[in-house]
Amino acid sequence: MRVIFLGCGYLGYNLYTQLEDSFEVEMWGIDSPYSSRLKEITHVDVYDPFSFSTKNLKDAIVIDTVAYILSVDAREDEEEILTKLKEEYLSLLKTLKACGIKKYVYFSSGGTVYGSSDEPIGEDVKLNPNSLYAKSKVMMEEVIQDSGLDYLICRLSNPYGGYQIPGKKQGVIPIMIRSALLGEPFPLYTEEDNVRDYFYIDDLANAIRLLLKNEIKNDIVNIGSGTPTTLRELVNIIEKITQKKIQIERKKSDVYVVAKNVLDITKLKKLTGFKTTISLEEGIHREVYRIKEELK
Repeated sequence: MRVIFLGCGYLGYNLYTQLEDSFEVEMWGIDSPYSSRLKEITHVDVYDPFSFSTKNLKDAIVIDTVAYILSVDAREDEEEILTKLKEEYLSLLKTLKACGIKKYVYFSSGGTVYGSSDEPIGEDVKLNPNSLYAKSKVMMEEVIQDSGLDYLICRLSNPYGGYQIPGKKQGVIPIMIRSALLGEPFPLYTEEDNVRDYFYIDDLANAIRLLLKNEIKNDIVNIGSGTPTTLRELVNIIEKITQKKIQIERKKSDVYVVAKNVLDITKLKKLTGFKTTISLEEGIHREVYRIKEELK
């Protein structure tokens, strides 16, 4: 099975390396700090469909990991940005369809498109996007479903772990670990009783592996741990493992912050038999080791 990753960032790189033993994987995109670690990358501009015109995409599964809008982006010209994004992706999807791809896999954001909920959130819950990032994900889901392509939309919770560019401050867990180890303040943009669903990158890779092997298509599937963790609990775990006290520095967020969000992954389990294999404590142990090595 030929699998092409679009975008060589954190998710694209780590999933590529995790799945290269299971599929015939390729990385397509522009150069990045991650791409230098690959043996080969096919250079294309995702937002220029003409760059695909001479490439063979027949029967390939395309996994889109490109980050056009970041979760922290706050802009006054939201409608203009979303309109531009829609136009560019309509063109891309039209090109991919003409090239005869087998399936298009898109990573949406289960952590933001649903908004806040006191209960685990299933795929049928009404969406409630409250940030530019979340709105872009919902819009893209609609564009993809109307594209005529076979698709798989994966709504991810909060993946972490794996290889990251040294010094890259991406994701609450590595940022908090670095703050603890370096004795630096941890910027807190939410409340300590806010709830999230964290899961290790290896489990994300396994979920994608199972979804592809089971040939799931034209569907939307949550991917996460299904386990709620408060920010306070996360602080306690990291302080215990690092044996360092975390200095909290309260900040005001420029974007809407979801208070409670845990995904219901019952559907994923029924479709694939998926089970998480790495606990939060084990994943944080791995991250602490990785970041300690990075800081040497």
